[in-house]
Amino acid sequence: MARVVLLVEPDVDELGTLASKLRTHGLEVAIADNLEHGAERARTVHAGVLLVSSVIATEPDFAQTLARMPSLGSLPRFVLVDGIGSRSTGEIPRWDVEAIAKRVHALGQSVQPVAAAGGDFRGDLKQVSVADLLQLLGANRRSGTLSLATPSGAGVVRLGDGEVLDAVYRRVDGEKALMRLLGESEGSFAFAGGSAPTLRRIERPSHALLMDGMRQLDEAKTIATSLGLGNDALLAVVLARPDQRDIEQRVLEVLVTPHTLVELLDEVPALDLDVLQALAGLLAGGAVRRFSGGNLRVELADPERLTVLAALAQRAAPTGFEGMPRLGLAASQRKLAAVMSALGRLSDATVVTDVPAAPTPHPLGTLRLTESVSLELVGVPLVDAFAPLWGLVLPSLFAVVRLDDEPFETLEAGCRLASVPLVDGEAVHGQGGDADPERLAALVRTALERAAGTE
Repeated sequence: MARVVLLVEPDVDELGTLASKLRTHGLEVAIADNLEHGAERARTVHAGVLLVSSVIATEPDFAQTLARMPSLGSLPRFVLVDGIGSRSTGEIPRWDVEAIAKRVHALGQSVQPVAAAGGDFRGDLKQVSVADLLQLLGANRRSGTLSLATPSGAGVVRLGDGEVLDAVYRRVDGEKALMRLLGESEGSFAFAGGSAPTLRRIERPSHALLMDGMRQLDEAKTIATSLGLGNDALLAVVLARPDQRDIEQRVLEVLVTPHTLVELLDEVPALDLDVLQALAGLLAGGAVRRFSGGNLRVELADPERLTVLAALAQRAAPTGFEGMPRLGLAASQRKLAAVMSALGRLSDATVVTDVPAAPTPHPLGTLRLTESVSLELVGVPLVDAFAPLWGLVLPSLFAVVRLDDEPFETLEAGCRLASVPLVDGEAVHGQGGDADPERLAALVRTALERAAGTE
């Protein structure tokens, strides 16, 4: 069955020509040269879509006129423009008849209930884009919930009087969630009318959001494609500085442990485009590096050897100290940040999230060896000014692994005084980088064996 389209165009010659062309694309077209005549025709032919010339749509009282005409105001509409148009605002080039027909056909029968004052509807995102749905709901000043099911997860957009007030998608919410949903083209949707939500996390007008959203999607896609990260992991090799932009600081803080691009975008609350722009700059400046297979987990040892390591840890732990056995890692603050990244890629590891700003000894994280035995890793920043504080920590450690390749006499003296074995990490396993989880696993195993006297 052909879709009934009401075409309103003040230029009579253009009106007849365009109507004829649209009919050849399977549309039933009713015509009018102004909105008053269009309202009468809409009631007579039961029109399902309004196509209106930009000459009329740009008149100052256009919205007020539609509000006085329920037969027109309740219809989903597209504006025919002389330029290239904007999909997000419902504009279509008047010269592109095929595009006009596709947009009208894409509405499908499932979207017709939008025209009803309180009707609910559902459909397929392959037929109707999220931007079109929001534009139509906005034009009809609907309140309620638009639920979307996509291959990547479920999303919800809440509207009040046609304005988008909130959005949730997977692990993100607000504008960030809405921008992602605008890019989804597969899945299904369902709209349920209701009252406006009380929670509002999106303040910008919907028309501005839709226009900006489509632009951001294009720019974000371009940057992501140029980076070509795929499933590679990202890792910060420097600490965040106070003089950096907030978004750059946040990216570096998250990348203290390895993250894929998808994980990073989920973790940082800023808009995806802003995160990608900051990341591109950090990668270019060498503050962040990428490595293949970085999202894979590394085992500390096979299950049988883990049992042995757990026994060694309990035997090596100094007497008089409660809690789990503790191993110290001594290095610069920068190297300790890289070590935390490597720790995050070890199986059964937990990395601390609260690191002190001052270079004082502090926990890095824990490694679960068996169900009943865990190992705590403690960072000892090699800063001479804070060396007096080491005496509060060193006696509780069963060993200290020095990661810097230069001798540090203060550390050596402190370990001798506390009777704590000092393991030269560079000499034992100097081939890997500080952020290499394989190297960290080897260092932990070596330190346990030396402290227990089995090596």
